[in-house]
Amino acid sequence: MARRRAGLALPAGTGPRAAAADSGPAERYQHGDAIRTETTGRAGVFCRRVTTQTMLDRYYARRQISQRQFDAGRRLYGVWRAAGGEQRITAFYGVRVQGQSDMTDREAELRHRVTLLLRHMGALSGILVHVCLCDAAARDWAVARGDAPQAGLAILRLALDGLADHWRL
Repeated sequence: MARRRAGLALPAGTGPRAAAADSGPAERYQHGDAIRTETTGRAGVFCRRVTTQTMLDRYYARRQISQRQFDAGRRLYGVWRAAGGEQRITAFYGVRVQGQSDMTDREAELRHRVTLLLRHMGALSGILVHVCLCDAAARDWAVARGDAPQAGLAILRLALDGLADHWRL
C-alpha cells in the first residue's frame, strides 16, 4: 500500500489478483469441450484455448470419427469457404459497377466443384452440408429426417468415408 500512496504503480502482474488468471468461469469447463493449456511469453502465465470449435472438432475429440474422416470434412469446408460459401462480413470499399458479380473466376470454379462433389455424394450430401458446412449436429439432421437420433453419426461416418475415398485420402 505504501507504494500506491507514494504514487508508484505496481508492476504488471504483481497485484493481489495476479495469481488467479482470468480463464473464464468454472461452468465453462463442465461442458466437455477440449481445452488445451498453453504457455505464453511471460514466465508463469498460461492461457487456455478451446480446441473444439466446430461439430467436426467435437466428433474428432470424442473419437467418434477417425482422422481420415476429419480430414475429409475439413477439406470440404475449406473448398466451400474458398468458393465464397460464407457471407462476407466486411463491406466492399472499391468502386462498384452495377450488375457486376462479386464472385471471382476461382470462386466460380470452386463452387462448381463443390456442386459436382455434392451431386456425386448423392443422398449423403445432405448430412455433409448439415455437419461440415452449416456446423450443426448429425443427430439434429437425423431427427429432422424422421430417423433415429443415433443414426445421424453412423450416416455421417459413411458420408465422410465416401468423401475421403473421392479425394483418395
